[in-house]
Amino acid sequence: MNPWLVVIAAGAVSYLLRVSMLVLASRMGIPPVLERAARFAVPTAFAALAASSIADHIVADPEVVASAVPVIAVAVGVVAVRRTGSPHAALLAGMPALWALTALTQ
Repeated sequence: MNPWLVVIAAGAVSYLLRVSMLVLASRMGIPPVLERAARFAVPTAFAALAASSIADHIVADPEVVASAVPVIAVAVGVVAVRRTGSPHAALLAGMPALWALTALTQ
């Protein structure tokens, strides 16, 4: 079997599985418990990215400034969420802070 066919088939199956959950959720509705939990998905994902970045920096580069960049970006995201009350503010404030601080420290 052609390797490209395998890659395309795997991608199509993955895409269909993801889309099926969205279609199912739109038809059946989402329980209120999941809707409340979904609000925290963006800050949680940002925190996970920052935590993995911190671990990579600590292992690869023991310099304190480089290791502190993700922590500072997370702090910026937390402050933005606390001030606005919107979980999307973590992404809108924290990611640019991470990019800018990373560019400045390299």
